[in-house]
Amino acid sequence: MQVQPTTITQKGQVTIPAQVRKVLGLKRGDQVRFIVTKKKEVKVKTAKRFSIMSLYGSLKPKIKPKLTGQKLIKWEEQAWPKAAVERDRKILRQLGTLSKTNR
Repeated sequence: MQVQPTTITQKGQVTIPAQVRKVLGLKRGDQVRFIVTKKKEVKVKTAKRFSIMSLYGSLKPKIKPKLTGQKLIKWEEQAWPKAAVERDRKILRQLGTLSKTNR
């Protein structure tokens, strides 16, 4: 593939030619890595994409959580159904369809 030369801007930036972006599947906002070989050739590779979950643990919490991860999951599993039942009861009370035996 023959590609047109590109110019380095005053800020040291270059535009990656459209042909190269298409071959690499690059879109606006994507990141690339420049790898310089011993022969002083430059390879351009797409940077590894990551999800938000890859940032987990990168920041130190200001306070120590009272529950560990597993305890928090257990608590949520127990608390969620109770909260859902209470919400449903409240709605039914508002509609006036909840019998006194089900309260």
